[in-house]
Amino acid sequence: MKKKVFDILIALVLVTSLNIIAVAPVAASVSAFQDGGDRLVELQNDDGGWDWPLDNGGPTTSSPANTIGPIGMGLAQAYLVTNDPDHYAALQNAANFLLAKTNNFSPSDGYLAVMLDAILGGTVCTDHVMDNFYDLLAIGEYDRNGWGISYDTAEYVQSIRDSRANQGIPNLAAWDIGMGLVGAAMAGAHTTAWIDGVKAEIDELGGDQYYDVIGLAGAVYGLAFVGEDFDPTAGEHEAAGSLRDLADILVGYQLATGGFTWNSNYLGKSKGRGNETVQETAYAILDLYEMGGYATQISVAKQYLRSVQLETGGWENYADSGENNEVTGEALWALSVYANGLKQ
Repeated sequence: MKKKVFDILIALVLVTSLNIIAVAPVAASVSAFQDGGDRLVELQNDDGGWDWPLDNGGPTTSSPANTIGPIGMGLAQAYLVTNDPDHYAALQNAANFLLAKTNNFSPSDGYLAVMLDAILGGTVCTDHVMDNFYDLLAIGEYDRNGWGISYDTAEYVQSIRDSRANQGIPNLAAWDIGMGLVGAAMAGAHTTAWIDGVKAEIDELGGDQYYDVIGLAGAVYGLAFVGEDFDPTAGEHEAAGSLRDLADILVGYQLATGGFTWNSNYLGKSKGRGNETVQETAYAILDLYEMGGYATQISVAKQYLRSVQLETGGWENYADSGENNEVTGEALWALSVYANGLKQ
């Protein structure tokens, strides 16, 4: 795993420092990165974070702490294409926001820290997240949000599962923990409890509740990222015998437009036209890219993402839902697949 993270970092540094892209994206793709990155720069708050979903009209107010990861990752991927100094400066501001965190970390902070260090240089962001989050989880001394309750990694993962269940959206925990696994692995933290949580969540996924598609995408992406196979033992996907089988199931949720449906029960006539969502499509792309062997499905999914980019440069999750900074970051991250030379 350390070698994999090192290879990622080297690839990122080479792309950044030499200003090259191994597989040059078409002009439309470059425009998508420029416009999307510019939009995130425009909407960044003074503290280095972003409002959710879009803009509360007050850049001096505090930004949500839990959405900086995917938004910052999307901006970072845009910068790797554009080399725009304004994008770089915004990433420096995002790093300052991350470095101001103490006991309010999120599962996505690990991958953002590594990406920021790869672009800005040094290891200060990764060190900060390791020292104040992952290392404390490892010894059972992470005081989440300063509530006076100490968590170890397994307890923290379980708290995510419990929280999503209490919210009535248990499928979303599979995505949370899957992406948390990616973050922990990239930062070099222990991953056993994250892996166990992802597998448990896959066994509980069900299409009769919201977010089963993004749950599957995030979970399989996390396991694929760390090279961990899985044969489900329960639930809707029990018949699958491997991680590859689960990825093939995810492919079945892709609609005729190239986008992925928000729920597996909404394929419908004409393969569910009108039920596409940007967020599910973005994470499906990341998952299938990590698995390998799905270039055609990824290509048409990226075409869908480009086709629904707003005139502002940002994205909304589905038609008329309203522009969303987190969704913009996720769309940019997904569009970076095959564009930034990290993997072919």
